[in-house]
Amino acid sequence: MAITSDGPQARRGQATRAKILAATAELLESGARAVTVGEIARAAGVYPNQITHHYGSKDRLMLDAAFSLFLRDTMRLQAAGRRAGSAQMFRQILARTALSMPSSVLVVRALSATGSDDGQREHIRLLLALLFRQSERYLDRVMNERGWTSPSGAGRDTRTFWSAVFGATLLADAGATGGPSDLDLASTLSIA
Repeated sequence: MAITSDGPQARRGQATRAKILAATAELLESGARAVTVGEIARAAGVYPNQITHHYGSKDRLMLDAAFSLFLRDTMRLQAAGRRAGSAQMFRQILARTALSMPSSVLVVRALSATGSDDGQREHIRLLLALLFRQSERYLDRVMNERGWTSPSGAGRDTRTFWSAVFGATLLADAGATGGPSDLDLASTLSIA
């Protein structure tokens, strides 16, 4: 008897995968800097080998959990941006909010753990493409609604903005002195 992708076993697998991801995200949100497979398994109520079965590696799971938190936070970032009355205020709000999102640090740490694993790099490429696509659509929508323009284009603004956010986050997480006032992240967006 063949197992279909929508049968009871597949649904249980999806539910287990979701429990593991949610437990990992919760552990990351609690501020745990180093999380073990055993801690994740206990929090999710699964066996440690199920983590490897469903995610392939702890690094892949950590990346997925960090990105799920990050994408949730970008929704908050978009809501904050919608309240801006001018293009200048919009750029400043996005910059300030992005630098204060706790999930930015989680994503940067997960990205840095990738190493030379080609499968992991491909997965990162897909996650970043999703982030860039969603952000570009958001910028296009806001610019169309408000009659703003971007000489560089929403796609380039998006990639430059998130690259600067990740770079600033990496430096801050590494202990570099300075803060948001030392970085003109708002200028990475050419929206006027």
